Amino acid sequence: MKITPLYPIHKQLGAAFEKQHSDWNIATEFTDAVLEHHAVRNNVGIADVSYRGRYRLTGEDRAKFLHRIISNDVEGLTTGQGTYATILTHRGKIIADMNISVLEDAIGVDTAPETTEILFNELDKYIIADDVELSDVTAETGAIAVHGPKSTSLVQSVLNIDELAALPEGSNCFREADSLFKHTIVCVRTDGTGEMGWTVYTAAEDLVLLWETLMTEGARFSAQPIGWNALESLRIEAGIPRYGAELTDSVIPLEAELEHAIDFEKGCYIGQEIVARMKYRGHPNRLLRGIEFDTGSTSVGAISNSRLPRPGAPVFKDDKEVGWITSATFAPTLEKSIALGYVRMQVTEAGSRVRIETSEGSIDGTVVLLPFS
Repeated sequence: MKITPLYPIHKQLGAAFEKQHSDWNIATEFTDAVLEHHAVRNNVGIADVSYRGRYRLTGEDRAKFLHRIISNDVEGLTTGQGTYATILTHRGKIIADMNISVLEDAIGVDTAPETTEILFNELDKYIIADDVELSDVTAETGAIAVHGPKSTSLVQSVLNIDELAALPEGSNCFREADSLFKHTIVCVRTDGTGEMGWTVYTAAEDLVLLWETLMTEGARFSAQPIGWNALESLRIEAGIPRYGAELTDSVIPLEAELEHAIDFEKGCYIGQEIVARMKYRGHPNRLLRGIEFDTGSTSVGAISNSRLPRPGAPVFKDDKEVGWITSATFAPTLEKSIALGYVRMQVTEAGSRVRIETSEGSIDGTVVLLPFS
């Protein structure tokens, strides 16, 4: 089982751990998942996301190489900019999704732990005559996510960078190595919870110091450490798909409403023909939607955790199966139980009534557009 460089610190803080994401032993809760969820919505939460995969591309052809393979524009980006993209099969299905950061002397790639190895191999096989070097830097680096309405103030205070508030999503800036931190710290805006957020990257040997500095300075902003369970309920409320749940190699980006991951004006890339045909000549047969569960006589809008549908639970309209659940949770902000799932086009309109089959019986629900509100 794999652990991040911050595992000993989390253990000292009394975190609970579970195996998640391709055999990583991840802190799931530090105090209570609901309290941690509210910390992000109201103040700021700090999370270890070092289990995600990280690559570095160098060489003169790095932008041109990546541009011709993935679904979004790279050649049009300048230093400090970034984008979200996918890499697809020839049939337009998602092999991996990724966040791209254009640095001064390299391009950084951040991907899901489930796709760390496969994406590296997929990119590597296309390097033939290009002046490109691809390095997996997951083990030698770490990443800390800082989310919430006070996240910008906290990160600015720690990194001593004033222009953060003006950076659009995906953009990056950095703090040079100095007497405190031995290595450069790269900061990327990543709004992965529905709140303003930042992912801060540095060398593994500086990660503990960075965590402790964020936590110490974070006391001024009511910051709390948050675990995987809170990150999940936050992203589900925000309607953000993740690889291994909503995104798999059986899904086409347009089915997951990932048009922001695609540049429809760029030239060819792997899977482009299928995606373009679906965009301009047809439509997906299914779409990602939210579902709010009926709660019967309960006093709040929640059903018991044991009754929450598991991933893959079938969704029915009347007696016809029309989709399946990908993620489900209690949403603390909304005070109700919700899910993400794919449903066929005839039930994608907000207000459509559906039924979900679980091991403990059926649950009725209502289809909603994302994000939940």
